[in-house]
Amino acid sequence: MESKIPFWEVIKTLIIFIVGFIIVVFVAKSINSLFIEKNENKPMITPIVSCPTDSKSFENTEKKLTLLENRPSNGTEGILKGFRITIERSGITSDIACGYLFYRVSFGDKPIEQEYMSLYMNLSSGQFGGHILPDEKKGAIINEINNKTEVIMPLDRITYNGLERYPIKEVDWVALLNVSNQIEVDIALSADTILGNIDLVQFTYKCVNPETREETEDCKLKVTSIEPVSF
Repeated sequence: MESKIPFWEVIKTLIIFIVGFIIVVFVAKSINSLFIEKNENKPMITPIVSCPTDSKSFENTEKKLTLLENRPSNGTEGILKGFRITIERSGITSDIACGYLFYRVSFGDKPIEQEYMSLYMNLSSGQFGGHILPDEKKGAIINEINNKTEVIMPLDRITYNGLERYPIKEVDWVALLNVSNQIEVDIALSADTILGNIDLVQFTYKCVNPETREETEDCKLKVTSIEPVSF
């Protein structure tokens, strides 16, 4: 004979099941609420401003400083005939975050012969620079356009040499631009021809708030003087 489950046992089982279900739902909601609250209170980490090494990123960087434009320069008779540019940096609440060196050079309306000719560029009275040797492995982009040589280089990875071509040295010009509110730059075309010409030299850069790491527009570079020099 088949035994029957007492009515009150069925009711008791249903009550236990319902209470258990309510407890599970309550706990789940509490955990979810805590998780959301924790993430809402967690400060957002602002990504550091970056300057990727590609032509599009360079073109989209709006802040530009022209150092020289359409100036004759050469290194005939073993003397570099160039220019000393004084740059002033304003905006004490922000730093230069990153940027690019862009230059366009030529001689006799022809691209420079890179094996024998180079842009000479030095910051801080000849201590941090020399004959610029763009290195594509370090992010440099080299093109010959309209019978001129054009180069884009990351401003924090400037590759150069001294009196000897090798070994190649490297310097961070972003750091140098943030050291002082005024800096001098020597520029010349190292080429043994009177036809040498510096068509354009520019710094293109972005600014950052050093505390929040957010990009700002506060910092500004400005050329205050250009003087012909020989060195």
